[in-house]
Amino acid sequence: MSETQTYTFEVNPMTCSGCTKSVEKALNNLGGVDNINFNLENKTVVLTTAKTFQEIVDAIGKTGKTAELK
Repeated sequence: MSETQTYTFEVNPMTCSGCTKSVEKALNNLGGVDNINFNLENKTVVLTTAKTFQEIVDAIGKTGKTAELK
């Protein structure tokens, strides 16, 4: 089993609660993602997962948004 890590991603565009809901849904559908915390002001999401950062970037990308590891 992989170790869990905490990642911070900058997500664009992320300007409203609708944006966070779509990203949260994509991450929940991916599975294995915990402690998802959004900061709209900084356009960031912090999460804990055993998934790779690329799996997270790809899941967020499916929402039409970009994600960069911070």
